[in-house]
Amino acid sequence: MKKFYEIIFVVVFILTCNNVFAFDGERKGFILGGGIGGGFLSNTVSASSFSLTESEGVFATNFKIGYAPSNTLEIYYISKVSWWGESDVIFTVGLSAVAVTYYFNDTSETGWFASGGVALSSLDAPFEEDLSADYGFGLFGGGGYEFAAHWSVEVDLLYSTIKESGADFDSFGVLLSINFLAF
Repeated sequence: MKKFYEIIFVVVFILTCNNVFAFDGERKGFILGGGIGGGFLSNTVSASSFSLTESEGVFATNFKIGYAPSNTLEIYYISKVSWWGESDVIFTVGLSAVAVTYYFNDTSETGWFASGGVALSSLDAPFEEDLSADYGFGLFGGGGYEFAAHWSVEVDLLYSTIKESGADFDSFGVLLSINFLAF
């Protein structure tokens, strides 16, 4: 909960700064957005004596906050989380990334874009008190189309690798999301 309040404080602080030019119809300046969607994960758990691969259909969420130095480039923090259930337990694989997006058309609020980032990955069961999160390395890359001002559809490829307690967890995912971006 403390992290949530810290994020809210940063958002309010940035919105009150006059030099950020937030929400003026130009992508340049402060950006804040999120999205929902679905996808597919292939998760592999391996240890010295076994390996198990499972495929999961997932619900996907993302949150984005950052700054666009121009109408074609955004630099931001993003959290991409894949959610699925297994044996009455909700699991998540998340990526907390420093990322960039490049828009190929700077004269319109619609058009194609590409994005990618390097991330801290996590495997968690957020609603279970007796299970702790494990962390590792992650990457994501993708692209999409902004079909209306502030609205886009995006496809991402995600990779996470987590090594914890003698076991390796590797996850590869394909996610499709509908996103809203305030600028």
